[in-house]
Amino acid sequence: MIKIFSISKVFLTLSVLGVICFSSIFPSCSVSTASLSDVKMCTSISGNECGSDASTFHGDAQVIYCTATLKNAPEKTKVTFDWKHGGESLGKAEVETASGTVSSNFKPPATLEPGKYSVTVKIAIDNSTPITKEFTID
Repeated sequence: MIKIFSISKVFLTLSVLGVICFSSIFPSCSVSTASLSDVKMCTSISGNECGSDASTFHGDAQVIYCTATLKNAPEKTKVTFDWKHGGESLGKAEVETASGTVSSNFKPPATLEPGKYSVTVKIAIDNSTPITKEFTID
């Protein structure tokens, strides 16, 4: 019985030391229950979000918006929007907010070339799964 107690005590001590070492090695890891949903794209927003979701835009569009619903997010949660054309970055936007609607817009410097484009929306936490919306310029 004494041997079992000693082994348990050693195991418990090693477990606590392991947790302390792990948390000191990886202090910048952050996880959250925050999530993104209802990602939409449009050329004009109603209130603070896209009323409907579009997947095709004209090359002469003045601005393209992307909105999403952010849930379970504390104040100052960072959300990034990465706009791309054919794998090349057209620009990134980072928004700090709490739960609610989050949005970004892309204002083309000139007429956009026809083709496939995308915007990836991601919460800046370790366990976040990015959402990519593809759209076409005709």
